[in-house]
Amino acid sequence: VYCFRGGKRSRLWADALRTIGFRTDVLPGGWKRYRKWVRDGLARQAPRLGYRVLGGPTGCGKTRLLQALARAGEQVLDLEGLASHRGSLIGAVPGVAQPGQKLFDSLILATLRRFDPARPVWVEAESKKIGSLQLPLELYESMHAAPVFYSLSLPMPERVRVWVEDFGHFVDDPTSLIDRLQYLVPLVGHQTFDEWKALAGSGQMLALFERLMRDHYDPTYARTSNRHYARAELRPIAIDDVDAATLDAVARRLAAEG
Repeated sequence: VYCFRGGKRSRLWADALRTIGFRTDVLPGGWKRYRKWVRDGLARQAPRLGYRVLGGPTGCGKTRLLQALARAGEQVLDLEGLASHRGSLIGAVPGVAQPGQKLFDSLILATLRRFDPARPVWVEAESKKIGSLQLPLELYESMHAAPVFYSLSLPMPERVRVWVEDFGHFVDDPTSLIDRLQYLVPLVGHQTFDEWKALAGSGQMLALFERLMRDHYDPTYARTSNRHYARAELRPIAIDDVDAATLDAVARRLAAEG
């Protein structure tokens, strides 16, 4: 319970809740002081940690590998999980709203505070925004200062399979996908967009997914990763599939590297 300002009404509510049996704590300084504590905490905690950044083109299973690393006992910062978004123009999770920016900041800080600074933190390479949410600047800069960049690769048929699993709702509703892709026309041109639209109209969604990756997402990824992680040591990770056994084996090997 919090007030827009002042704190008088929230203090009255705290008293009322305490009277009827709730355990109630009152935060000295209120919401504004809490937000300052979050901002200061992010500025302090993010640079203290050593990051292992996991990159790779869309659909190569980065999130799945992060989950495997967590199963292997590694420290994992799943930013897309905290943001409830898959991190691209089409990355909204059906039926799941993103948290507000302030809650997102709090969730990140709560996660960072659980990490041991003596151990590495695995995180997926992200842009400055995940959906509508902004990454804290200190975290974004610390990620890009990581000395090692792990680049995951996967054969295209498997990447298409990942897209079918992650974006199956577009298979059932191709029109909604095309509506979102219209924003890419200035980047890819009308001819390419019209070809995508024709594939969607004829129900060729597997072919459309592959074209989207080849025409837009792969070139964009190559440009951004080369720009942001050019100074990091590149360590390729090539896998043939995203089955749990494969990813768990890779995660154990990466964890053993120390």
